[in-house]
Amino acid sequence: MKETDAANERAVRAKESLENLDRFLIEEQKHILHLTGKVLKKNITASDDEYSIALTAVSEAVGSYDESKGDFWSYAAFVIKSREVDYYRKNAKTGENELTVSPELFGGEMEDDDPGAGALQRDINEKTATVTETGLRDEIEALSSKLKDYGISFFDLAECSPKAENSRKACSMVIKAIFTPPPLMEEIMKSKALPIKKILEREKGVSRKLIDRHRKYLISAAVILTGDYPGIAEYIPYSKDVKEITGARA
Repeated sequence: MKETDAANERAVRAKESLENLDRFLIEEQKHILHLTGKVLKKNITASDDEYSIALTAVSEAVGSYDESKGDFWSYAAFVIKSREVDYYRKNAKTGENELTVSPELFGGEMEDDDPGAGALQRDINEKTATVTETGLRDEIEALSSKLKDYGISFFDLAECSPKAENSRKACSMVIKAIFTPPPLMEEIMKSKALPIKKILEREKGVSRKLIDRHRKYLISAAVILTGDYPGIAEYIPYSKDVKEITGARA
């Protein structure tokens, strides 16, 4: 069994009772401290307020987690970051505490090996860090539910998101091909798959290999651009181009 699979199972069991949750939080203390420090880019100890907030965030993540969301700790890192940003912004407004967190937290940047790293997730993390509003979190929950129809987990996107600039540009070309009239989105919604042959006929500058590698990302981006996800769509770099082509919501 993979280490991530074992961690996911422990998180699922922790959801079964308060006793299981307490044991999980105690056993994972070092992991939570390390993960919180990595998210905040500063050293965290068990006596820090940030650790208490992280514990609450991990408890929340356990309560809302199921294995369709992918790696539990990637999901937990996302929740921790959101809650820590809320905390820092609240204190910044009230002036209760001096902010000693790295400014990168508010910029949303994550190193390539950070949990949940990936082009789309980094963009969404940046939006969440900049505007901590319930609306975006609601969009993410709605999108996660929608993507299940395609066998995709929102928190699995880190693995299939294009990271290199040339790959992101190529994915942009694929998305434009999908929405070039007549759009292929209806076919995608029916088949729950990309019509690769038609895409390649429309856009000869991309390869089948690239489309296969980023299939989940491409489908997710197309779903976002045609759905009611304005906050998320804003952070897809080519959303404005697609809107100009077809008038799709972006």
